[in-house]
Amino acid sequence: MYRLGITLLLIILALSSPRAQDRQRPEQTGILPRLWVDSLRVKYIDSLTYRQYLDGDYRSLIETSNIARNEGISFYYLNYRTAIAYYLLKDYAKAATFYKATLSETPDDQQLKKSLYYAYLLSGQKENAAILAGTMAPHTQAIVGYNPSVMDQLSLSGGYLMNDNKPDIHRAAGFDSLNQYQNMGFSALGIGFRLSERTKLKLGYQLYNTRFQRSAGTTLIMEDDLTQHQLVAALEFFTPSNITWGFAGGYYNIEKAGTTQITTTGSDGQGAGGGNGYTTSTGERMSAWSLLAFLNKRYTYTLPEIAVAYSNFGGTEQYQAKGSLTYYPLGNLNFYGISAAALIYTPNGWITEQYILSQHLGVKLFGPVWLDANASIGNHLNYISEHSFLVYDTYDPIKALAGISLSCYLKRMTVTTGYQWQQKEGYAFSSTGYTPYKYNNHLINIAFLWNF
Repeated sequence: MYRLGITLLLIILALSSPRAQDRQRPEQTGILPRLWVDSLRVKYIDSLTYRQYLDGDYRSLIETSNIARNEGISFYYLNYRTAIAYYLLKDYAKAATFYKATLSETPDDQQLKKSLYYAYLLSGQKENAAILAGTMAPHTQAIVGYNPSVMDQLSLSGGYLMNDNKPDIHRAAGFDSLNQYQNMGFSALGIGFRLSERTKLKLGYQLYNTRFQRSAGTTLIMEDDLTQHQLVAALEFFTPSNITWGFAGGYYNIEKAGTTQITTTGSDGQGAGGGNGYTTSTGERMSAWSLLAFLNKRYTYTLPEIAVAYSNFGGTEQYQAKGSLTYYPLGNLNFYGISAAALIYTPNGWITEQYILSQHLGVKLFGPVWLDANASIGNHLNYISEHSFLVYDTYDPIKALAGISLSCYLKRMTVTTGYQWQQKEGYAFSSTGYTPYKYNNHLINIAFLWNF
């Protein structure tokens, strides 16, 4: 009887156990638990990307990586292989993203740091590269050639501008004031200091010497050289979130050709009963200054920036707003572009609003040689660009320009030579009005830059 009771109990338990298990299973009966599925999927992705890496099939590896990340799958070796794939395909911007993710799990891996360092450099992220290099072991710093210095860079440049500002208009009767700004020589010196790993100070001096002639009718009244001195400074701050912001300003000492209006009468005067004449003197100098603030942020392939500026060129207040977008469509420096638009507002000026549109393109030709081309259209008078290190405070306004340059990037030195065409607008004045005319400038220059 006792044995019979035990047997019946075992039968009941056997019948009830499957039903209890069925109630505890997920609704998708017959499917492995989610954890098991994820584990198998991760192992499959790991195996597949490893095979694609060994086979050198980097595009397929990136495609597999994208699929995995869309499924929420991410692990150390997937990020590492993806970084290598992007790097070998020369998409250094994306490679930097994945090297950084990999390095976050093994922060002392010197090989990873070296790879990320080069990815930063080759995608135009010099600030991030320098900060990373500061965390490297001494032997790794020696390998990448990192040797920190208070001086960040030194630049020297110079050039000569020739023009055809010899219009026939000055031969016409009735024009008694024609200021012709002709050939110009210029030079510049720039020094950059690294105040900290995230702060830089840049200083610059520029000298311009312009040939000047003044005519009245067919008579050359005077001829002289006009000089301009410019001092520029900029302070930049780089944040961990890839935001750069800062301030810049300049002081400008400008020599002018002053004119004094005089009245003539009698038979020797202008017109039937007299008129107005002008005398000209050089050596009169005036000072001006400018202030600028800027903010930009580096994304994977783009760097948008906004800048606002104030200046008082010509004794008149100007306000400027500028927006630009730098882009690296290939994820490297082999091809890049900069598109920009600016507005200059001069409340009390002869022209109240000025609009400037500009485009810059750069491409790697071969080895260390790059070709850059730029074009810009609009009234550039008193236009402030390149964080105040390029200011168009010209005597006659530039209405359009186009240029081309070749740069050779050596280990710590860059040599650049270029040509630029400019179209300027001059003015011939008379006692009753003025007549504008166009003339062309041809500029050649050479620049040397040393990085420390």
